[in-house]
Amino acid sequence: MPAISVALLAFLVGLTTLVNNVRDWLSDDAPAPAAAAAKPAALPATAPVPQAPRKTAVLLTLKQIEVIDDGTNGSTAWSFEIEGGGEELFALAARDYVDTGADAIALPRTSDPSIARVVLVPGQEMTIKITGRASGLISSTVARGSAKLRADGGLAPIRVLAEGGKAGEFVFHFATVATPQD
Repeated sequence: MPAISVALLAFLVGLTTLVNNVRDWLSDDAPAPAAAAAKPAALPATAPVPQAPRKTAVLLTLKQIEVIDDGTNGSTAWSFEIEGGGEELFALAARDYVDTGADAIALPRTSDPSIARVVLVPGQEMTIKITGRASGLISSTVARGSAKLRADGGLAPIRVLAEGGKAGEFVFHFATVATPQD
């Protein structure tokens, strides 16, 4: 009889353990009681998710070109390429520029593209480069100039000077309009 009592006791201990385990498993899967559900659960503290910098579209419009020195005594034909961030934004076809009188301020022709759109993030700078070329009978002249464009500021006038001590000097004036992008 003692063997049966020990076996019965072992069976009851095993059954109690099994019932407790099943009850624990069910309580983990069961919804919280109504009293606990009424209290808002505390969210775990997490660091704020950093937001990506907001992009800004900048519309760059050529307003005028001051002709300081066209390179000759009369008029000189120049063409210009405008780049931003290493990409061509637009090009001005060859035309005669004059450095005297009212013609010393050249406005973009309606046939020339003179507007470009670039996208920047806050704090980013983009180099705007201008390269001019004048073809002569004997040699050609190259003029260059650049300035930095920022999303939060305008673009300073860009002075374009001929290389190698040759004559040729222009100042490009641009208008900028910045628009935040989503």
